[in-house]
Amino acid sequence: MTVFLCSKCGTAITPELAELAAIPDLSVGERDRDKETRRAPSTIPQGRYAIDPEPWGPPYVVQDDQKNPKPAQPRGPRICREEGFVISAGSRQTVLVHPDDAAGLQPLPN
Repeated sequence: MTVFLCSKCGTAITPELAELAAIPDLSVGERDRDKETRRAPSTIPQGRYAIDPEPWGPPYVVQDDQKNPKPAQPRGPRICREEGFVISAGSRQTVLVHPDDAAGLQPLPN
């Protein structure tokens, strides 16, 4: 079991969690999104966590194949900017938890 701590102060931000071998697939339609926040349901079951080996978030770089663009990041949409379709070159090994397992965390503004 693993407990995630704040890297600054050492306070526990999750209860004990068990690791998943892989990120579960989740097919989500618009009807499955939260009516208020528009967020999709969590792919991670409560009480578990997974490590995402793929890049996530900024910086974004222009994709080589502009005719067959990939989503900007796994489980995300394609993003087209002025310079063309982009893909994440952000951090790898991101820890994914169920939102209720880190209830004290808040999304960044904007």
